[in-house]
Amino acid sequence: MLHETVRNVLRRIDDVASSVDTLGNDADLFEAGLSSYGTVEVMVGLESALGIEFPEQMLTRDTFSSINALVRVLQTLRPATAMPAAGSDAVDANGWPVATETAR
Repeated sequence: MLHETVRNVLRRIDDVASSVDTLGNDADLFEAGLSSYGTVEVMVGLESALGIEFPEQMLTRDTFSSINALVRVLQTLRPATAMPAAGSDAVDANGWPVATETAR
C-alpha cells in the first residue's frame, strides 16, 4: 500500500508524472527525470499524505532514488501516535498501524 501512496504523490510531480505508471519499483527516479526541486515536492507530498516528517539525515539522493527506496524509508518513519496496541495488527488503508484505545 505504501508503494501506491508513493506513486500517487509522484503522479503530481511534473518531472515524472508521465512515466510513473511505467516505472518499476527499483527504477532510478533521477534517471526518469526527478529534479532536486521534485524531491522536495515528493517529500512534502509524502509528509502531508502520511503525517510523517523526514529527518534531515534522510534527505539524501539515496532516499529518493526509487520507489522501493522511499518505501523502505517510510516504513521507518511511522508516526509515533499511530502505534498499534500490543498484539494488534490493525492498519489503515495506507498500511499504517492504527492506534487503539484501551479501556479505562
